[in-house]
Amino acid sequence: MARILRSETSLQRRQRAIVRELSLRKPLRWAIWCLTIALLVWGACHAWRTGTWIGLVLSGFAVLCAAGYEVHLREIVAEHRNLEGGRRGERRMAERLAEQLANDHIIINDLDFRIAHERFQIDHLVLAPSAIYIIESKFWAGTLSGDIRDTQWLQSRANGRGRSVKSPVLQAERQRRMFIAQQTTNIPDDRIYALAVFTHPAVQLNITGTQNQEKVFRVQDAIRFINDRCFDPPILTPDQLQQLADTIIRRQA
Repeated sequence: MARILRSETSLQRRQRAIVRELSLRKPLRWAIWCLTIALLVWGACHAWRTGTWIGLVLSGFAVLCAAGYEVHLREIVAEHRNLEGGRRGERRMAERLAEQLANDHIIINDLDFRIAHERFQIDHLVLAPSAIYIIESKFWAGTLSGDIRDTQWLQSRANGRGRSVKSPVLQAERQRRMFIAQQTTNIPDDRIYALAVFTHPAVQLNITGTQNQEKVFRVQDAIRFINDRCFDPPILTPDQLQQLADTIIRRQA
């Protein structure tokens, strides 16, 4: 069983912030709609008594503001729901990695790096004696279609709706390049792998391209890919591996 040295924290922090925001916004929502309804009644009465439209115009503006607030509130609720899905996917990935990788592997989750003005985040970093694996995990359902070289893919859902999504392969490759640029350990570039892993049980992958077998994975396929390379010649001793992990974690403090 592999060792986990750091668990995810950024999604959890964002989720807690959203919960706090919703605890304030939901009571305010009822106050806004009560005030809007009162303005509508006032505007109708004012128009009936005076024969002018100024009251209805003002109450109509209040309705637009309340509707805008409602839309924004629903967007926050949707973000909270998406974050919960993302957290479930990342937890599932971390648990499966820990359970099914060898005990000389180290798993560090949810890393945030900065190089100059650029920032990059890694969902899961697996340090092994023979290689390093940078994993971008996505908890996406439905059918994903596209080419390995495309910047955008199509996600088709069971309800028939589709949306364009950024290629996780390109995200993982960018993270790999940035990690190589900031690493101080002398690790060959060809021993640092970028994996896009889809953790939702209902996902279907329809990704074309000659290199997709080494870049796009379901969870079990990603674990098999890592385990298949356990017997490659080691590039790091156990002490070097631990030292590298400690250095990475210190940079997160």
